[in-house]
Amino acid sequence: MGLRVAVVGGGVAGLAGAYRLLELKKEKKADLEMLLFERSGRVGGVIGTEKRDGFILEKGPDAFISEKPGCLELCRRLGIESEIIGTKDENRKSFVARGERLIPVPEGFYLIAPTRIGSFLASPLLSLPGKLRVMLEPFVPKRVEESDESIGSFIRRRFGSEALEKVGQAMLAGIYTGDPNFLSLSATMPRFSQLEKKYGSVIRGLRAAAREKNGALGAASGPRYSLFLSFKNGMRTLTDEIAKRLPVGSVKLNSEINQIAYDPPAKKWRLVMKSGPVEWADVVCVTSPAKSAAGLLGQAARGLSEKLAAISYESVATINFAHRGADIAHRLDGFGFVVPKMEKRATIACSFSSQKFDGRAPKGFTLLRAFVGGVFGREYLDLEDADLINMVENELKAFLGLNGKPLFTYLSRYPTSMPQYGVGHENLVKEIREELKKWPGLFLTGAAYRGVGIPDCITDAEAQAEAIRSFASLRMTEEKVRMT
Repeated sequence: MGLRVAVVGGGVAGLAGAYRLLELKKEKKADLEMLLFERSGRVGGVIGTEKRDGFILEKGPDAFISEKPGCLELCRRLGIESEIIGTKDENRKSFVARGERLIPVPEGFYLIAPTRIGSFLASPLLSLPGKLRVMLEPFVPKRVEESDESIGSFIRRRFGSEALEKVGQAMLAGIYTGDPNFLSLSATMPRFSQLEKKYGSVIRGLRAAAREKNGALGAASGPRYSLFLSFKNGMRTLTDEIAKRLPVGSVKLNSEINQIAYDPPAKKWRLVMKSGPVEWADVVCVTSPAKSAAGLLGQAARGLSEKLAAISYESVATINFAHRGADIAHRLDGFGFVVPKMEKRATIACSFSSQKFDGRAPKGFTLLRAFVGGVFGREYLDLEDADLINMVENELKAFLGLNGKPLFTYLSRYPTSMPQYGVGHENLVKEIREELKKWPGLFLTGAAYRGVGIPDCITDAEAQAEAIRSFASLRMTEEKVRMT
């Protein structure tokens, strides 16, 4: 009988890892049995798409990026590449809230760094002293220390405090819902660190990279993708398609695990289910959040559990608002806007979903999606659903000139769902990997370790599947030798 692999968690990492194991089983003729345990009644994790009255509502992530290949490559293997759609060309613009105004982000602006000086200087995004401070970035000496640095420290050092407070913090909150003074530069925005090291300046580095990219595009062939991609029928297309490929009976829904422990004599892992029964596996791959993994492994692997518990999380909620197009005064000529902390609003960002991707709303209607929570908005998540929706709706009225009530709203809450990569995160992950070496057949993957985006999760999950296959091969060889 082959080795049994238990995958704990049915989010995109768990699904991608399980599917890669099945591919390897076929390609390498590996003798593996795979079971996936999901505590809820469905797979997909934070990815969730609902259809209502002709609208396509994303409760969690609404896109993945094309710059990292993990998701695109998986889609090709699944045969769903034709379902991928890019963003609308005419609306590739975003805004930053200032008072009750939405100020367009200047053309050529990369998170915090301008690459087109004319459009940046003409923008009211920063004061004149703030703009001058940003323009001095190429003359700021590069940092010589090799230690990790917070993103907040980096932006202040290279671009100034105003750029951080009025733009950088809001942009980062829209991605990580975190505090830039806590978040690690090397773990969350490594490109900025690399540009500083290579070119001595982020602005100079971005310009050089743009020149190289334009040259490469001139000689390249193949499909061109926008930066943000989704699917015609929403992000659940991906997770549903993977789930369909998994063997019948291999996915155990409503199967919450209370404890995971190792039995050295048997060289097996014991999974104690909340409902009482015990499952056994030769290999366990935990894909649930680090906080959850820490609890599951707390009694069996205390040192590992303590390091997992050191990864902090923030909570977030999304609210979909369906409106008649005529009820919105703003042109919605962009993908959405972010709100700096200094504005003291509940809303941290809002995506113009129907302007971003085709098919998200019926003709003549508009779909908006607001984000609430994160490190600077924890108190808003304590509100009752109706109060939270009403507060955000009033803020959208101020920003967008909404008239009339929405056709409907859809609130989704995701407690402790956003891992926060603090300064020193990469070293912490290395320490976690070292602790794992003490526990044969235990693997970890998910958003907590090497990237929060969907492509990052897929890439790491597939890497863990490869490592599991290698471990299983070695274990089978050892068993054969023992029996001869």
